[in-house]
Amino acid sequence: MKKRFPSALLLPLGLMLAAASAAQDRAPLQKMAEGVWASPTDNGSNVGWFTLGDGVVVVDAGRDAAAARRILKDVAETAAKPVRYVVITHAHGDHAGGARTFAEAGAQIICQENAAPGVLASLNPSGSPAGQRLGVVAVADRLMFVGGSRRAEIYWLGTAHTRGDLVVLLPQEKVLFSGDLALTASLPFMRSPDADPPGWERTLPRLAAAPVETMVPGHGQIGPRAGIADTLAYVRRVNALSTQLLQARVPEEYVHVELRKPENRIENVAVSDDHVANVKAVMKLETERVAKATPSPASVRRPTPSPKGR
Repeated sequence: MKKRFPSALLLPLGLMLAAASAAQDRAPLQKMAEGVWASPTDNGSNVGWFTLGDGVVVVDAGRDAAAARRILKDVAETAAKPVRYVVITHAHGDHAGGARTFAEAGAQIICQENAAPGVLASLNPSGSPAGQRLGVVAVADRLMFVGGSRRAEIYWLGTAHTRGDLVVLLPQEKVLFSGDLALTASLPFMRSPDADPPGWERTLPRLAAAPVETMVPGHGQIGPRAGIADTLAYVRRVNALSTQLLQARVPEEYVHVELRKPENRIENVAVSDDHVANVKAVMKLETERVAKATPSPASVRRPTPSPKGR
């Protein structure tokens, strides 16, 4: 049975990056609400920021120092306040690579505790002097900011795209910064070694229940909240396909053939290298999960025969 998706739902990664770059040339900054902005960066990921009291909170840091400097410039032109905090939605380089530049400018870096090792690696690249190492504030599951009339809520909803995904909600403005947990008009990236595809499927309905009208996704079109439902539909379908192919014992080299069969196609989703790689990655993760959950013969404790009576 085919699964129907909106016509503009999911693009191969290369097309998504090109579209994001083109969108950046047309409208690099978008005002989401009073004191709230968003922008794509040069590498196709999105960032956002909002005023909070006498400062600014930035969501994600861009890929590198150059991207971070551009964001700081945009913040200065729009908010005219210093950046006090940078929330890193997860530790992937296109979102965390510019963190050190922000920290050196005086911002406190915030991430989920499972993402802290990766974010610390971005903050303290090899060769950094020991006395100049930078730290983070690690969030377990929730953190709230209140400043002026603004309230900002930061949540960890469980393992999904990675083990350390954070989302940022502005409940009064009904704006969500979703990181890569929910994307718009883009294929979710399901190949992270610490991804949890079933967890991702469980997490997105909770995100869909949030009072959100507009969204800043980690990649893709800024604005529509439809990316939450679209990402859930894609993740759910990929999880089901992966289970089906594993049960049929389809070899990895034939996965792309199976995905091209009409009954396995996802409408408006091309059988691209990225889509095939997502399915293969989920199959691998599921195989590893089952292997860990299945005790090896050596670990099975067998009863010791009782000694025979004389």
